[in-house]
Amino acid sequence: MGCRPDRRGMTLVEMMISLTLFAVIMGVVFTFLNNSRQTYVRTSERVQQQQSIRAVITLLTREIRSTGCDPSANGFDPFAFADDTSLQCRADLDGNGDILGNNPDEDVTYSYNGLTKELSRDGGAGAVVILREITNLTLSYFDEDGVVLAPLPLSAANLELIRFVDMDITGTASTGEEVNYSTRVLVRNG
Repeated sequence: MGCRPDRRGMTLVEMMISLTLFAVIMGVVFTFLNNSRQTYVRTSERVQQQQSIRAVITLLTREIRSTGCDPSANGFDPFAFADDTSLQCRADLDGNGDILGNNPDEDVTYSYNGLTKELSRDGGAGAVVILREITNLTLSYFDEDGVVLAPLPLSAANLELIRFVDMDITGTASTGEEVNYSTRVLVRNG
């Protein structure tokens, strides 16, 4: 019987092949984990912008639906101003006959500034930014038959005819992805 050489360790070639395979596998794993993290961050930022827009749409919807609420029958104008990027709506929510009282939800103005990409709400104490990174806000107004009211800003006669308000809001997440919501709101007290 012949003698076999003693092979207790790896040769340099075997070690280089093992390290190369290990590096390739680690590169694939790292790439997969990095892509998963980036997807998670993008999705989280998009969801955050969606939730912000939904919250603002909910607030706008509530206040537009309440516009014109006048339990004391004082006869104020439900909409004081309306154009494609701003809206002033009024309601006597506490029933005291005064829309200019202490209730900050009775005479509200929403304004979109395209330069700063911000939507502001002013309840009488000064404008407060309620939504940022808005690339577009378009408001449209319709009468009870669904006919578009124009030209904007609406005249006093057309302000009285508003029965529906369409809102189209487009925002941008910090990753650059656009989020868009559109809705039509019925003015209940028209």
